Amino acid sequence: MGAARNVVHKSANSAARTAARKVVRGTTPRTYSVVAVAALIGIAALLTGCGGGKSTPAQPAGVTAPAGKHNAQDVEFTEEMVEHHQEVVAMSALAAKKATNAQVKSLAAKIKAAHAPKIAELSAWLKAWGEPVPTMGATPHMTRSPSPGKPSASHSPGMMTDEHELSDLQHASGKAFDKMYVEAMIHQYSEAVDIAKVEQTKGLYPPAKKLAAEIVANHPAEIAKMQALLKKL
Repeated sequence: MGAARNVVHKSANSAARTAARKVVRGTTPRTYSVVAVAALIGIAALLTGCGGGKSTPAQPAGVTAPAGKHNAQDVEFTEEMVEHHQEVVAMSALAAKKATNAQVKSLAAKIKAAHAPKIAELSAWLKAWGEPVPTMGATPHMTRSPSPGKPSASHSPGMMTDEHELSDLQHASGKAFDKMYVEAMIHQYSEAVDIAKVEQTKGLYPPAKKLAAEIVANHPAEIAKMQALLKKL
């Protein structure tokens, strides 16, 4: 059928072009030029729209189907990392407005720029796997909607502390805020390292394991820098 359609398609296009050339040259009767040419062009356009093969459904915006197998640990790790990035970005946005120390403001800008893009990337993994994406509401509370047939997801051990950190930052100011923010980032980064180590051992999905390896390799140095900054505050 595809081959036949292509032949008809080419014939219709050819006939339309020939008729059009005759109209231009004045060798075709007026009635033929008006009716036949329009019909032939319409047929060609219809066949072009039908195409000759199967169409591939477009992926939802922002979602890329992950390549490679994944397991429950990968899902848990990704959910926890989405929460981690959301919290870090929210705290850093506050620091951009409320911090009084120039180094703290610079740290907040750097952290926000590094973590914000990860939220969309990791959320896409969860959506492609058919898993709910954790969300942060107007109040400092993370929520996960359970997947159909699954119990409500439990928060990570440090979640309550994380919620309190954000709430405390919202009510802090001046030098107390600066110190509190850096302490919160040290805690966030340390917690991320612990979560990543579990993913390295039990995870299956290659991109998630790669991300975990990067966290374990790079975060300790960032923590050391923040601890040095904290001593100056």
